[in-house]
Amino acid sequence: MKRKNVIITASAAVLASVVAGLAVTGKKIGWGPFGFLYDWDRETDKVTRRYPFEERQKEIVFYGASNFRLWKEMENDLKEYKVQNHGFGGSTDKLLVKYADKLLYPYNPEIVCFQTGSNDYVTIQGSDDEKVRQCIAYKRGMFELFHAKLPDASFVVMSGLLLPGRAEYSEMTREINRQLKQLCDERDYMYFVDAEDLTFNNDKYRTELFIKDGIHLNHPGQLMWCENYIRPVLEKVIKEKGHGTVRREK
Repeated sequence: MKRKNVIITASAAVLASVVAGLAVTGKKIGWGPFGFLYDWDRETDKVTRRYPFEERQKEIVFYGASNFRLWKEMENDLKEYKVQNHGFGGSTDKLLVKYADKLLYPYNPEIVCFQTGSNDYVTIQGSDDEKVRQCIAYKRGMFELFHAKLPDASFVVMSGLLLPGRAEYSEMTREINRQLKQLCDERDYMYFVDAEDLTFNNDKYRTELFIKDGIHLNHPGQLMWCENYIRPVLEKVIKEKGHGTVRREK
């Protein structure tokens, strides 16, 4: 009986530790069942202080979730462009719409780079097919709204990354990516960045490109994302649409 009580006590301690860890994660980056603890208003205030919209018009805005927010070297890695990192942790498509009046529209960007992914469907109820339909329907409406508000802007849409830390969502991510590419192909202001093979190649996850959580890219991963996928599309968009104001003077 004593041994059983010890096991129960140890199990309870482990569970408490896991719950505490999830609570801390939710409060820090807005992810997981305790994401409601995260202060998105405070986080987005930091963005507006870093980039006063009165001074930063008609540039490239990166708008998305924590794989943007945690890319601390973005401006240096893309130093030939006028880049603003408006990523905020735990963000979903619904939050991107919610904060667009604050983080997007006032900046009148020439180009917007969007990045969302599994944050959008980890909490949706229903079958995988139902989740995919809901995600794509919302994305369709979201991009139509953003285009109506920013009719002269070009949208660069990142594929959802295949994440070793969320491997159970990889097939769903692939299907959403496929439909998202089709959505982009139907619109002349949208460009799709297919980066699936960045993090999953030869049937293996490239765990060396992530920090320990298997969800967020480390700096080598960010650099590969930038050099092999993002920069080539930015150059294509600038050439085709003539967004010359986004380049920095040499």
